[in-house]
Amino acid sequence: MNILEGLNEAQKSAVTASDGPLLILAGAGSGKTKTLTHRIAYLIHEKGVWPTQILAVTFTNKAAKEMRDRLWTLIEDVEGNGFAPRNFMPWMGTFHGICVRLLRQDGPAIDVPSNFIIYDEEDRQALIKQAMRQLGISDSSLKPRAVSSAISSAKNEMIGPAEFASGANYPFQQNVAKIYAEYEKQRKNAKALDFDDLLLETVHLLQEVPAIREKWQKQFQYILIDEYQDTNAAQYRIVQSLVNDSKNICVVGDDWQSIYSWRGADFKNILNFEHDYPGALTIKLEQNYRSTGAILNAAQNVISKNKERTDKKLWTAEGEGAPVQIHQLYDEVEEATTIANRISVQVAMGARKPNEFAVLYRTNAQSYNLERALLQAHVPYHIVGGVRFYDRKEIKDVLAYLRVLYQPNDRISFSRIANVPTRGIGVSSLERFMTWQSESGLDIITALTKVDEIDGLSTRAKNSLRTLG
Repeated sequence: MNILEGLNEAQKSAVTASDGPLLILAGAGSGKTKTLTHRIAYLIHEKGVWPTQILAVTFTNKAAKEMRDRLWTLIEDVEGNGFAPRNFMPWMGTFHGICVRLLRQDGPAIDVPSNFIIYDEEDRQALIKQAMRQLGISDSSLKPRAVSSAISSAKNEMIGPAEFASGANYPFQQNVAKIYAEYEKQRKNAKALDFDDLLLETVHLLQEVPAIREKWQKQFQYILIDEYQDTNAAQYRIVQSLVNDSKNICVVGDDWQSIYSWRGADFKNILNFEHDYPGALTIKLEQNYRSTGAILNAAQNVISKNKERTDKKLWTAEGEGAPVQIHQLYDEVEEATTIANRISVQVAMGARKPNEFAVLYRTNAQSYNLERALLQAHVPYHIVGGVRFYDRKEIKDVLAYLRVLYQPNDRISFSRIANVPTRGIGVSSLERFMTWQSESGLDIITALTKVDEIDGLSTRAKNSLRTLG
């Protein structure tokens, strides 16, 4: 198999481009994942680059898996590639996944233990609630979810508790500043990192320890970043720190598709790429394989109103297609009713079957009105998605047990399992134990073996805690 087989001319140019900085402006549906995968295969097979010298970063685990599977199939089909083991592949994953690997290896250099645990959003809010109780701040006046969002935004902008406090001018900000400081104190005591910390601590590691930065710069001779328009400040700093003097960095993205500004993404990172890397080669992927001409023209007319944007003109060989229809509706209820009625009419006429329709919406909260409208119109439907496996209560309970065994300072996981299954440990008894454990300096498992030393605990509570230990 020829690695360039099935690529259009622009894609071939992007795959075979010489060393140095490369910006691939990939319009929607232009085959960017295919191009990126073929470029990695080209580096390995044609340029003889060792796979582990390549770092490829995506924005979702699903995208990373898809790229990994495509790459394996591609290099497996190339005769004489010499790379037989499937696990002998480039470093590929999300920013967070790559950061976990770096911190597990070198985190102790900045006092991040190699056996740190990772807090998800539910864990973070649970710790925020603990911090609020410690500070005497009621969660009826200040919602933990809002506090979590504020802390996350600060971390995405690389603002620590002290800097956040210095700029806190309103009561909400001032309360968040207090909680932020207490949250960080308790999180560090638990030897835990939240998702934002994975990025922040990696920035600190690479910027504060030159020897480690140089080690990874030497390892990663070629760096490829997907969805570059969605990088935030911390991710941008990580990329800057990993690029070595050869400047073999290839970024793929499209400022037209930047939608994550609400979580700190800065589309200007891609607009400034040529400024950051003088002499960068820019290649545009403008052939769309996904949509008809009518859809592309409608999108072009919308995006052309942006004042800051790159200049592209998407085209397709799929023909003009049916005109795009736009309906201006009063609210989400009328929107749902209109959708249900259109489907119902088509089905009643025999023009379509219910399973030939798909209704896409941005957030799960929007499904309520759609489901109600479809029920009223007697249209059968199936919701795709739901609770993810690792979000199920039973799974999170089991994982909490494992996390306490792995990291005995994880107070959040212990709080989750203390009464799972029910052991008769009351709220007051649990809080008394947690306070004593924190003041004693013992880890949780050791503290459980010494519950007889705790004053004010009932015999039943002591027995239950001792049994748990």
